Amino acid sequence: MAVDVSPERVRSTAELARLALRDDEVAPLAAQLRAVLAHVAELDAWDTEAVPPTAQVLDLAMTLRDDLPARGIDRATALSQAARTEQAAFVVPRFVAE
Repeated sequence: MAVDVSPERVRSTAELARLALRDDEVAPLAAQLRAVLAHVAELDAWDTEAVPPTAQVLDLAMTLRDDLPARGIDRATALSQAARTEQAAFVVPRFVAE
């Protein structure tokens, strides 16, 4: 199944994805998008009715260590690793506007 991927659709999709495209990038991306969509269409043609939905293809188990109390490092050692300190505290750049 051929999918129509016009230059306008490529530009529109790029804009939605907040990508800046040069004019010379549109045609190659259109070809790549056509190939991806053709592959998806091929997969869509397969009968998957008997395949159960899965979130993972492998049987994964979460391996966690025991949460045991341990002695941490002292304040002076922690502060010695900081780029900036002030009054026995870490100084970090402001990131929330008041």
